[in-house]
Amino acid sequence: MRIAITALLSLVLGGGAALAQSSPTAPAKAPLAKESRAARVAECMQLWDAATHMTKQEWARTCERIQTRLESLKIENMDLPKSGRRKKGGA
Repeated sequence: MRIAITALLSLVLGGGAALAQSSPTAPAKAPLAKESRAARVAECMQLWDAATHMTKQEWARTCERIQTRLESLKIENMDLPKSGRRKKGGA
């Protein structure tokens, strides 16, 4: 059950990142400010419900862990070369 909840939180918190990708010519953005991190963790905390079978403290740790992982992904991928779109069908 915890795996399912963690996966759901990852999708919810990471969904905006997939839609907000910048163009290849755009300059790299600075690391996220702590205020916006706090806002994202607070948004995650609003999803908590007693029916999740996690305590509020466990949920808070999960929100923090997921946010840290999402930020790590963004920082690690900032220096990767941008490549063109891949063609479907192997041709």
